[in-house]
Amino acid sequence: MTVLDDATRQSWQQFFAQEGRFDVHHDADRFRTIERRNLRDAIVLIVFVVVVLALVLLWGRVGPIILGMLLFVVGGTLALVLLRRRLALLRPAGGAPGLLLGVSNSGLHTPLVPVIDWTSVRAVFAVDESARLEQKRGQRTVAGTAEVWAAGNGKATRHLWFLLEDAPALRSQVTDRRWAKGFETFTNANGPAFAQYVLDLDTVLSHDDTRKITAAVLVQAEARGIHAVESLGASDFTHDASMLSGVTDDGVVPPKPADVLGNPFRH
Repeated sequence: MTVLDDATRQSWQQFFAQEGRFDVHHDADRFRTIERRNLRDAIVLIVFVVVVLALVLLWGRVGPIILGMLLFVVGGTLALVLLRRRLALLRPAGGAPGLLLGVSNSGLHTPLVPVIDWTSVRAVFAVDESARLEQKRGQRTVAGTAEVWAAGNGKATRHLWFLLEDAPALRSQVTDRRWAKGFETFTNANGPAFAQYVLDLDTVLSHDDTRKITAAVLVQAEARGIHAVESLGASDFTHDASMLSGVTDDGVVPPKPADVLGNPFRH
């Protein structure tokens, strides 16, 4: 279901015409719970599989050793997933709960770089995987069980994915270098690497704030001719970002839109 119907679009256009700025902040309790749970569960998994492997090696039986090694691989992989999810939460936030994202006529306001001008935004993807993942979680399969486990450890179903110009320049503006990789690089055949800036929404925001920040971003992008997509999955981002970066086989790259500065909502 789209978040951007005509009434919503007009409401945000009026808001930005008055030079409004809309901010959303992390739910600090949710943020800290996800961070701590993922770290705790990763440590428990690692300790558990190491202990089990050590015990079966001491036992010396071939069958248990093979099973212990398989368990070690599976447990280690799950621990890495948890640690990566924790980093995906921490990096774009600058390591602590606070401002998640602000939107105004000046640009995007982030914890890593105070203002990212709209002229640096190449594409916006509002991804909503909630229906697909909810269906998957209802299945009595290994995949369904895995999705239930992932949801309990903070896997989001709604995201904002930004494709931004010049990842090296953006990273250089991040004061605390620990979080510079909050801007992930994406190949650009026609210039400096793009940056991916990915924000998980529904795990750390209310449903209302999730819808509002998504709509605000899409309205601003549309007004400035920026490629903006409401998507049901990551495949749209992969396809469109590859096209925009010139790495697709046909090599056809849509031109960058003309810069729209200031307030495009005043008439």
